[in-house]
Amino acid sequence: MTTPPVSAGRFGRRRFLCTLGAGLTAPLVSGCGFRREEPLPSPARSGTRLDSVFPRVDSHLNIRNAHTGEHVAVRFMADGRERRRALRKLDWIFRDWRDEEAPDIDRRIYWTLAALSNEAKRNGHSGEITLLSGYRTMHTTQLLQSKSTGASSTSYHMRRRAADIRFEGIPPEQIARLAEWLEVGGVGRYGSRFTHIDSGPIRTWGS
Repeated sequence: MTTPPVSAGRFGRRRFLCTLGAGLTAPLVSGCGFRREEPLPSPARSGTRLDSVFPRVDSHLNIRNAHTGEHVAVRFMADGRERRRALRKLDWIFRDWRDEEAPDIDRRIYWTLAALSNEAKRNGHSGEITLLSGYRTMHTTQLLQSKSTGASSTSYHMRRRAADIRFEGIPPEQIARLAEWLEVGGVGRYGSRFTHIDSGPIRTWGS
C-alpha cells in the first residue's frame, strides 16, 4: 500500500525547525579524517542551517540506485566517528555506473540526504531515497550532452558534490523547499521527476 503524500503544512520548514533545533550552533566539520583524492571544500558558509541541525541528525541512509537496482542501507557515523565501510558503500552507490568510477562524495551531500530522510520518517514515510544521478565523469557528461539531455560541462556532479533524488511518497517540490531551507547549496526543481541538490553556492532554479 502506497503512503499518501503529506501536505506541505506537515512536511515543511517550520516543523523541521522545531524537531531538529535550528538554533543549535555546533558546526558540521566537513572532512575530518575523510580520505580524499583532492581537497573538498570545507563549510565556507559558516552558520548554514545544515550545520545547525547536524548534531541531531541520524546518519542512517537508505538509498536505491535507479539505474543499477543496487540498494544500501547504512549509518555512516556512529558515536561521533565515521564508519569507513559504510561510506565506501555509499560512494559506490553514487559512482558513475557507466565508467565504474567511485570517488569520495562530498559528505555534505550525505548529511543533507540524512536530514531530509529524518524528516520524511518523522512524517510516516520510509525515508528511502531513489538516486537518479550521483557522480558523473567527463565521458558520461559528454555522452549525455550528445543526447541533448542538458548536462552541463561545469556540473557539480562532476565535482562529486551533487545528487538527483526522489523520496518515496513525497512530492519533489516539498523536498526542494526543505533542501533550500537547509541552505545546502544549489537546489534544482525538475517538475515531478526529481530534485537536484549540490554543495555549491546557494542558488535555486527550475526546469
